[in-house]
Amino acid sequence: MSKVLMYLLACMLPLAACAQQNSLARNSNLRSGPYTTSKRLKTLPAGTNITIISKYPRLGYVRVHEASADDTGWVLERNLAAVPSPEVVAEAAPLSPPEHLAADSSIYPDPQNTPGKPDPTVTQENIVKNICNKSWSTDSVRPSTSVTNRIKKQTMATYGFTDATNHYELDHLLSLQNGGCPDCVENLWPEAYGDSKHPMTQNQRAAWNKAHPGSTEVVPGSLEKDLVENHIHDEICFGIPNAKASGYAKKYPATVGVTLERGQQILATDWFACYQNIMDGNKPCQ
Repeated sequence: MSKVLMYLLACMLPLAACAQQNSLARNSNLRSGPYTTSKRLKTLPAGTNITIISKYPRLGYVRVHEASADDTGWVLERNLAAVPSPEVVAEAAPLSPPEHLAADSSIYPDPQNTPGKPDPTVTQENIVKNICNKSWSTDSVRPSTSVTNRIKKQTMATYGFTDATNHYELDHLLSLQNGGCPDCVENLWPEAYGDSKHPMTQNQRAAWNKAHPGSTEVVPGSLEKDLVENHIHDEICFGIPNAKASGYAKKYPATVGVTLERGQQILATDWFACYQNIMDGNKPCQ
C-alpha cells in the first residue's frame, strides 16, 4: 500500500480522531456558512455535543459537526463551552520523489509534504446532503484569504519556489467539491499554471491554451487539474437523482460512477492519468 493511501485511510477514521470535541454553552444557530446572512440550517440547544472541524475560525465562526443528525455547519465561536486549543501544524517531512507514473514528476505534489487529506464530515453516506446537493457550495467551507495567503507562502517555501506567487494556485489536492479538507496544510500545495520553462499567471495560461489547442509544449498544470476535479465530482455524484453537476458536465459528461473514496484516491495518486482519459474521447476515470 502506498504512503498516500495509508495516509488517506488513517484520516478516514471516525471524526473524533481528526478534530476537537466541544459543546455549546447556549442555544446556537447552525448556519450553512460563516456569516450572519448564511442560511440557518437549524438551532442547536445549549449542551449539544459538537466536533470542531475548523483549524482557522472565520469571521468569528467555527465549522462544526453535530453527530446525532450528521449535520455540518457553522456556529459562533463565542457560543462554545470552551475555547478551542490551537492546532499544532507538524513540520513538513523531507522531500522525496513522487510515486506517480503517468507524467513527469514536476506536475505532481511531493507525497510526503502534500499527501492529501479528506474532510471527515463528507462521507459516502451523506454526499447527497453536501457535495452532490445543488444547494451546497464550496464557498461554505472555503478558507478565508487571510488563511490561504499564509499557507501559500508556507508551502512555496517548503517546495523551494522563489518566483512570483501568481505563477501558482494554492490548490487542494483533494478538491473541496470532492470532500477534501479545506484548511489542512497536508491537502494544499502551490500548483503551477505553467512550468519551470514557461512560468505563467492564470490568465496567461488560459490565453496560451486558447491560442495553442492540443499543444504539449507546456506541461499540464492547475487549469488542467481543475477539469479533472470537476469530472471526478460528476463521477462521484453519478446516478444520484437531481445531483449538482460541474461546469464541465455538458462537454465531458460522466458515464460511470465511482465512490467518494475512489475519487479521492484518483486525485491523490495520479490526477494526470485521469486527465489523459478525459482527453482521449472522454474515457471514464475509474
